[in-house]
Amino acid sequence: MNKKKRNRLLGLLIIMVAAGVFGVHWYAQKQSAKDGESQQGISVYHVDSVQPIAQKRGEAHGGASSTSSQLTGKGVTMIGDSVTVGVAPYLKEQMPDITVDGKVGRQMSQAGKVLRELAAQGNLGDRVIIELGTNGPFSKDQLRSVLQTLSNAKQVLLVTTRVPRGWQDTVNDTMEQTASEFKNVQVVDWYAASQGKDQFFYKDGIHLKPDGSRYYTSLLVQALK
Repeated sequence: MNKKKRNRLLGLLIIMVAAGVFGVHWYAQKQSAKDGESQQGISVYHVDSVQPIAQKRGEAHGGASSTSSQLTGKGVTMIGDSVTVGVAPYLKEQMPDITVDGKVGRQMSQAGKVLRELAAQGNLGDRVIIELGTNGPFSKDQLRSVLQTLSNAKQVLLVTTRVPRGWQDTVNDTMEQTASEFKNVQVVDWYAASQGKDQFFYKDGIHLKPDGSRYYTSLLVQALK
């Protein structure tokens, strides 16, 4: 092989080696860029997809907890006398869906008629609160008759009275003794709970100031839960 041909082959070999090196470098750069895009895609997926799902799960959990702990008053009916009239706005604050039927001067002897009217109107819930006795005593038979009409209720609360009159103890004893005959009846002892809390009452010792009404309401809410 003459010198001229040898130089030509050597030059061609150098060109081929250079082309190979360039090709490897180009491929490595392209692959690196491709890997970078792939990694960027994974990062975006975690931020935009996974994190919002976790946030939604947290929000849903929080919402369920809030709903389960809240007592709206739906299905709750309260009947009573002037004490009920006074606390009604505070009951509505805590339980906006509660049905409250209070009337000044109401007696236990009128309770049956009131309950029947509420039932006919579709306003008698399956949880019933009875606050009566402020205006006079009643017999066990009268109370028993009222409670029998509520035998299908899920829960019935009888609220004892605090009234500086001769019938106070008679009313409260009648409630305690008669309630034990019914599985769905519970006594909320307002008389005991209000002992020594004169600051909750107006001068008559019966009707409640705002703080007393809030305290009264809290006892009923707790009993319903």
